[in-house]
Amino acid sequence: MHVLPRVGELHERFADVLSVVGVHAGKYPAERHTDRIAEACERLGVRHPVVNDRQFRIWHDWGVHAWPTVALVDPEGYAIGVQSGEFDVDAMAGAIEAVVDRARERGSLRLGPDPFAAAAPRAAADGGRLHFPTRAIVAGERLWVADTGHGRVLKCAWEPEAARAEVLVAHDGIDEPRGLCEWRGAMHVAERRGHRVLRVGSDGPEPVAGTGRLAEWRIDGGDALARDLRSPWGLAATPGGLAIAMAGSHQLWLLGQDGSLRLLAGTGGEAIEDGAAAGALLAQPTGVSAMGETLVFADSESSAVRELDGGQVRTLVGTGLFDFGDRDGVGDEVLLQHCEDVAARGGRVAVADTYNDRIKLLDASSRECRPWPGAAGESGALREPGGVAFSGERLLVADTGNHRIVTVEPDGSLREVVFA
Repeated sequence: MHVLPRVGELHERFADVLSVVGVHAGKYPAERHTDRIAEACERLGVRHPVVNDRQFRIWHDWGVHAWPTVALVDPEGYAIGVQSGEFDVDAMAGAIEAVVDRARERGSLRLGPDPFAAAAPRAAADGGRLHFPTRAIVAGERLWVADTGHGRVLKCAWEPEAARAEVLVAHDGIDEPRGLCEWRGAMHVAERRGHRVLRVGSDGPEPVAGTGRLAEWRIDGGDALARDLRSPWGLAATPGGLAIAMAGSHQLWLLGQDGSLRLLAGTGGEAIEDGAAAGALLAQPTGVSAMGETLVFADSESSAVRELDGGQVRTLVGTGLFDFGDRDGVGDEVLLQHCEDVAARGGRVAVADTYNDRIKLLDASSRECRPWPGAAGESGALREPGGVAFSGERLLVADTGNHRIVTVEPDGSLREVVFA
């Protein structure tokens, strides 16, 4: 999430000497399909070529042990260095400059634009046509949609019986909008790539948390507008404030009514470990939903659904960072695959089982998890659903990979929302 912008900055800074080639060794089976990798590149604006290393051959040849890893190779094909994790842009720039200087001395440098780079124009917004939408919720009589691929949030008049929406306002210029939540009478949106939380008012979006800069390693509590954030993703209104699933720091935070930011759960380490909230380990929480005093959240990188209640983190389903699949059952029997969102109500949790292309129904008390009744629970009807939300007796689903919003009707059938 955080390395691609750094690579892009270096690619621009050294446009006449640097070529970039990505190697995608997918953790999840769903990530190893070339068509899905191409879609991800389009969604993320990747301009460099990407190799599908589905059998991890390049990974093993280069001695890679973690995502992400960056290797620097000189013009003669020699590996200068390999570094895992997020890197400092200026330090990496210094290393590139040293390689360039040496190559000039040896006469091995060929100047010019990267011959492999391709233009990656952002899809033009066209009325209600969506591009990789990731969230949809109903607030009052309005449907709100995070039209992520177009970098905008739509406010729509909503006719649920007809599954029809009329776009009233398109709030543009939001850098990867994700989670949506009505709080204190206004819509709020998590700006994932912009590292902010925005309030959408009559004059447009304005920040309520985050500076717009990526926090380098940790987030401190205090004045929310003075704090750097790390990929805020999901939002949920609670009696105490606005809960934020901070995927990039593996934590849950709370934005208070006084504008302060306070840690709810997570040390910042990435794993799946329950217990007291401050000492618990989370793994890229991307969706969060309030159910009374309890927060239920999708811990996407551990393919888990977990809850925060009474200062304690408890896992409902999911057992580890590398335990994933598509298996129904109870508790630890259950396997999901990179679930990205949850919607909780009355003890029932709708789970966007994103990489399994379906919605699951989880009982928070018994921990039993089964496919959602009807088409939404069947593989093939959806493609990488990124968001779920209850709306009366219906369920709203952001069918991200199919560029649409659908409703799951009480009888289990799907209806595509028509935008005007």
